[in-house]
Parts: sequence; structure tokens; C-alpha cells
Amino acid sequence: MKFISQRISGLLPDRESLRHKILASAALSTMVFAMQVLARIISTVILTRILTPEIFGVFAVVMTFIFVLEMFSDLGVRSLILTREGELDDGFLRSCWTAQILRGVLILLVCVLLGFCVAWGQDAQLFDIQSSYGDPILPYAIAAIGGFSIINGFASPAKFVYEREMKFREVSIAMLITVVCTTVLTIAFAFWLKNIWALVLGNFANALITVSLSYIMFKGPAMRMRWNRKDFRVIIDRGKWIIGHSALTAVMTMADRFVLGFAMSASSFGFYYIARQIVDMVQTFLNSIHAQMGLQVFTALQKDNAAEELRRRYYRYRILFDGLAMFGAGALMTFSPTLVRILYDDRYADVAGMIQILAIGLILIGPGLLREAYSAQRRFREMTMLSLVSAATVWIGLSVAIWGFNSITAALFVVALHRIPEIILLLIKGGRENWVSLLHEVRLIPLVPAGALVGWGMAWAVQALT
Repeated sequence: MKFISQRISGLLPDRESLRHKILASAALSTMVFAMQVLARIISTVILTRILTPEIFGVFAVVMTFIFVLEMFSDLGVRSLILTREGELDDGFLRSCWTAQILRGVLILLVCVLLGFCVAWGQDAQLFDIQSSYGDPILPYAIAAIGGFSIINGFASPAKFVYEREMKFREVSIAMLITVVCTTVLTIAFAFWLKNIWALVLGNFANALITVSLSYIMFKGPAMRMRWNRKDFRVIIDRGKWIIGHSALTAVMTMADRFVLGFAMSASSFGFYYIARQIVDMVQTFLNSIHAQMGLQVFTALQKDNAAEELRRRYYRYRILFDGLAMFGAGALMTFSPTLVRILYDDRYADVAGMIQILAIGLILIGPGLLREAYSAQRRFREMTMLSLVSAATVWIGLSVAIWGFNSITAALFVVALHRIPEIILLLIKGGRENWVSLLHEVRLIPLVPAGALVGWGMAWAVQALT
């Protein structure tokens, strides 16, 4: 933590308490991430030996549908609570809680409808029987997974109040308990059922634990249904831009699952799902830190009018993200074949090559953090346009790669690098507002070969020992 302290010191010299909260958040997020990685490794090693690759491929499609539905209906309750002016009254929190529940009911109904549509498509032989979409269990799993959205809707929004006040200790402990309990229960379900329902029930367990902890660990007003026109007008007025941004993010993020789910066999798609999980570990860690404090930090930074001072502090904040992302990208490129041999049996050997390509995309994490500056200024139109660019890039790129060149490899490169046009626009717009320094954008690129060298050394050491 000394390194983090040195980089963040001076970030907000007039706001010493905020600096300490940032340090505390980084430390807690690191602890939680370490436990998440450990839990994911343990569950992956066990589950891949109990369940077949085809099950992971079908489950990836199920989670694609639920993720897209959640993003398309995202009213941004968390963002509204974090950025709401003045004090938060109990009535507004109850209105947010009511909106969450109604959203969960809507998602369940759409999931049931989607299940019927997929079943009809299978009966009409619209899907390749070897693909994940051709699996007869898929319609039932899609309909069932919608149920956990209703459960999540009952979570107390008091957790977001804690995040608003940067009380990250309780947030981190709740995440830690959820990760450990969900991992244990999912593994138990897998030993019992040995099919996709183990993963579905694991998600239900996650939702129940999350909701329970939201009341046990976060003190707040008693929740009850409340329909207040003024509150819902605020939620809808600001939420419409958030929905647009979230919907485009979903379209962008899930494009690979939709397209590759059709183009790959169920087992190959299962390999891809596992490869994405491994690469996403680095991104999840960085996003967990940034999600907890990024909006608050950018809001505080932009209270100062001096653009040069904002830029200096912005790059101080970003150096941790850039450093870990670039180093992690290089390390995964060289160490992934050894990592896959350690974690999985011979059936999963193809996962390594996919990891090596997808890891390239980690280099783009740092520049993408500038999006939060627009969110802090409530410039949701700019965020929506940036999401539109990325969504168009990934869909067009994947379509050309799969149906134009008939190349899965080219599609993987599209997934890894599709954010380049968005990043270019961010840098151009940020440069006009004097937020961006091109020298600072490239100064840590040497960490990519450094990470690759370390990954190669680790692979050599493991081979020598075994």
C-alpha cells in the first residue's frame, strides 16, 4: 500500500480525508479481489472436472440474456443515489427500492417470453443442434434465471448510501461474504446435480445472500413500496440517459457472446467463456476499485476549475490502473499456456490461445477511465455516443470476421481491440478540454514486455519444477 499512497498523495491535497478513503478503498478492494481470485480458481478447478465444457457454453448464453436485460432496464439507481444533490431522504430511497422491484418483475416476464421464443426456434430448427442455442435445456434455464432479478430487486439501497459516503469497509466485507458463500454453495450444487442447474442455483444463492446482507450490514430506513411522482420523475429523467448508455454497453459487451454462440460449437464456446473469465480477473479487480470511488473522485477533481491541475491529479489516480493492466496483459500472453495446464485437464487446452489474444485488450483499460469524467459532470449524452461507437465497432467487426472471413481468430482480436475507436474519441475530446496528455498515455507501455518477461519466467520455473 506504500506505492499506492505515494501515487495518490497530492491527488487531493485540500481533501485529506478523501485521500485516506481512497487508500482504504484500494486496500479493501485488493483484499476482496484476492479472495475472489482464490474462490474463482477453486471453483473453476472443481467445476471443470465435474461439468462438461458444453454446460459452460450453454450457461454463457443464459447469462448473456440476463445481462442484456438488466442493462437495458438499468435506471441507474446506484448512480442517482451517488450523485443526488443535497441530503438523501427516506422517501427517495423507498422510491428507488420500488423501482428496483418493478424492474425485476419486468425482467422475469421477458425471460419467460424469451424462453418460449428460443424453444420455438429450436422446434423450427433455426439453430445448429451442436451450438449452445440448440441445447434443449436452454429455454428453461433462461426462464428460470429471470427469477433472481426479482430477488435482487428487494436489496436495500442503503448500500449505495454507504458508497456515497465512502464507507467501503462494510461494502467490502459484504462482497467477501457473498463470494465465499456463493462459491461453496455452487460447488455443492455441482456435486449434487452435475448439470447446468447447479450454476443457475448458484446465481439464486448469490442473489439471496446479497439481499440478506443489504439489510444486515447496511443501516437504513425500513423499506416499503412508495410511488411518488416527483421521485419517479427524477429517476426517469436521469435514468433515460443511463438506460441508453447501459443498453449500448450491453450491446457492446455481449456482442461476442451472441455472435460466437452461434458460430462456435457448445464446447468451443465453453472454452471461450472460461478464457474470458480468466482475462476478466484483472479487469474485474481494477473495475471494482474504480467503481467504488471513481465517480466520487472525478466529482471532487472537477470542483477545481484549473484544467492543468485536474490533468495532473487525474494521471496520478490512473497510474495504478495503467500499470496493473499493462503488466497483466504481458504476463497473461506468455504464462497462459502454463496456467491452463495447471488449472484444467487436457480437454481445455484450447483456452490458452484464446487468453493470449483477449489479454491484449487489457491495455485499453486505463484510457477508458476518462468516461467517468463525463458521468461526474452528468454529460450522459457524450457517454451514450461513446457507447454507440464501441457497440457499432464490435458488431461490425465480429460480423466481418465471422461471416466475411470465416475466422474465429479474427473475431477474438475484434473482441480484444474493439474499444480503440472509442478510446481515440475520448483522447480527442479530452485533449480539447485539456484533460489529456499523450505523453502520459504511453509512458507505461514498457510494462507490457516487462510483464511478458515475468510471465515467461514463471512458465519456465513451473516447467523446471514439474
